Amino acid sequence: MAGYSVEKSESEPAAPYDRGMTLKDLITAYEAATVDFLAAAKTLREEDLDKAPEGEWSARMVVHHLAHADAYCLTRIIQVLSEPGTQIRSFSEEALAGSEVLAYRSAPIQPSLALFAATRGETLRLVKNATDADLARTCIHSEYGAITLEKMITLFTDHPQGHIQQILDAVKN
Repeated sequence: MAGYSVEKSESEPAAPYDRGMTLKDLITAYEAATVDFLAAAKTLREEDLDKAPEGEWSARMVVHHLAHADAYCLTRIIQVLSEPGTQIRSFSEEALAGSEVLAYRSAPIQPSLALFAATRGETLRLVKNATDADLARTCIHSEYGAITLEKMITLFTDHPQGHIQQILDAVKN
């Protein structure tokens, strides 16, 4: 699983909310991504959870990954809102997925789905309360440098969408 890139190309729009979105559009897209992923996850049967193409993560692993990634995201958003300019460090998806304690390959998905829904709900509440000035606040990422709150939210709006097909493929096979 690749990490995200925060570099902005000259061809990308410079103004508001990446891709020219309004704050209302960003909120709507964030809500839709949450609903879409949870709907895809609800189609999973127990026998689907551990299916995966060779070298890919199983549906079970994807669910745990998203829950933990969004927990990281929520923590970062709280930090940016309360301590603008704060330093955040990268995390290793592979280390999380490989941890025996986190048990991505065997843990039941219901607690992770609940965590995902809860963190997305709290993030949504914070975004709805944010102002343009709040969205312009930055943190300093250990790998990518300065990232605005807006960019962070945009990245985590898009993140579940990238995993929905993995979930649906597990159901098809």
